[in-house]
Amino acid sequence: MQQPIFIIGTQRSGTTLLTRMLSAHPGLFIQNEMGTYGVFDKPYTTEVLHGRITGRLRDRYSIDVASLESKGVLWGWKDPMLTPHLDELAEHYPQSKFIVIIRDPRAVVASYIDNAWGLGTTPYTGALRWQDEVTTQLDFCRAHQHRCLWFTYENLIENNQQALTRICEFLGVDFDNGMLEYYKKPLEFGQNRSNMNTQKPIEKSSLTKWKAAFSSRQIGIINNVCQDVMTELDYTDMADLNTRIGSLEKSYYGLHQKIMGELQLQYQLRKARRNAKK
Repeated sequence: MQQPIFIIGTQRSGTTLLTRMLSAHPGLFIQNEMGTYGVFDKPYTTEVLHGRITGRLRDRYSIDVASLESKGVLWGWKDPMLTPHLDELAEHYPQSKFIVIIRDPRAVVASYIDNAWGLGTTPYTGALRWQDEVTTQLDFCRAHQHRCLWFTYENLIENNQQALTRICEFLGVDFDNGMLEYYKKPLEFGQNRSNMNTQKPIEKSSLTKWKAAFSSRQIGIINNVCQDVMTELDYTDMADLNTRIGSLEKSYYGLHQKIMGELQLQYQLRKARRNAKK
């Protein structure tokens, strides 16, 4: 049984872009998000888990894992929703490799709010989500150093070929120039507002768009919540670390997240179902 590759990151951190780049390599195939619902329902054995994953690839996307493996293609699964299941995946796939991409929390939170999927409806709740997920991912990487490769979205954008070469070395495949022209390959999943930028060449302007999205206080709130991990990752421009967030303000943000987050999620799900029927 071939051990799949797992690509992890917070949502809006560049995981889809990375998937596009890697799948442009003739020896790699990474399936974009296919949902974790039901995959990790207990009890299950390694064989059951593997059957659920490969079965979903077959039933939903007509992808035959055995055919990929017979051609020497390494396959994998990218999904931010795998973060809570990292320990399970490591246990059941002891030879699998994990790639983690991390993006500046201010850019991630700005995208949470802009895309309105209920992930983070305010700078405070979005920052809490980023802090929790990235801490989990980094802790996992530290516990499984020989099986994990993590890097930042910013490095992928600024040093594209270098970052992709490093990933190829980690996976044990030769670098292929096709990865640099990923946008010329037909999209293998549905186009939507969230992934449309993965069909264009890299735009370095994506690194600083968040600066226009927030007030200085909002940036200070994100810096305050995420400062320990941001310092570890060497993110700069961390002014306003002393921004105070009162208990009533936190309560308001929590209530806003609970109500608006659910409304946004239900709206997006209804829209997705309508589009699926067209």
